Amino acid sequence: MKKIALILFALVTILSCGEELQFNSPAIQGNYNGNLWKASSYAADIDFGGFLVQGTNNIETVQLITSNDTAGVYELGGENPSIAVVRDQNGVVYSTGNDPDPGFSLYPVEGQIIVESVQDTNPKTMTGTFWFYAFTDDGMQTVNFNEGVFHNVPIVGGLVALDNSTSCLQATQQVNIALAVFNTTDTTMPEYTDACNAYKTALIDKIDVCGDPDGSQQVIIDDLGDCIP
Repeated sequence: MKKIALILFALVTILSCGEELQFNSPAIQGNYNGNLWKASSYAADIDFGGFLVQGTNNIETVQLITSNDTAGVYELGGENPSIAVVRDQNGVVYSTGNDPDPGFSLYPVEGQIIVESVQDTNPKTMTGTFWFYAFTDDGMQTVNFNEGVFHNVPIVGGLVALDNSTSCLQATQQVNIALAVFNTTDTTMPEYTDACNAYKTALIDKIDVCGDPDGSQQVIIDDLGDCIP
C-alpha cells in the first residue's frame, strides 16, 4: 500500500512539473475544429503597422494579424482590418477576411485576437488569446479555432502573410502615417495643404479597400473640406 502511494505521488509530481514547463515555454495552441492543436514552431513580427503572430506544426499554419502593435482587443470579421488566417494540410487558405457563401453557412465571420502583454525582453515576446471562424475565398469551406493561446512568442521578424487580406491593414497603416504628418503640420505652415490632401487621399483609399460601415471615415473627409487653411 505504501509503495502504491509513493508511485501515485511520483506520477502527480511528474505531471505537475510537465504542466508547469509547458506553461512557462513559448507556445501557440488551441482547439482547431474541435481537436487540440499545438504549434511545433512559432514566431512573431511587426508589419503593416501591427503584429503578425505565426504558429505551425509543419502541416498546418495559423497566422494572427492585428491592425496595431500595442496590447489590446482586436475584433475579426466584417470590416475589421485585423485578420486570422489558416493554411491546412492541403494548402487551402482560410481567412476571416473572406465572407461565407450565404447558402453554405449561417456562421458569421467573427473572432478576436487579444494581445494581453508585450514583454520587453531580448528578443521581445508577446502573450495573448484568440478565437475565430474563417472561410475560403469562395466562402464554401470553413474552419474554427477556440480557446487559442499564444504565450511568450518571440518577436523576431521575417514573416510573410499567407493571403491577400492584409490590403486593408496596409491602407490603415497609410492613414496612420498621413495622420501623424497632418497632426504635426500647423495651418500656418506652407506644407499644410499638401499634408491635408495626403491625409484625405489615404482616407479615401482606405474606404475603397476596407469600406466605411459607420460612415466615420467620410465624416473626417468632409470635415477636412478643401484643405484650405
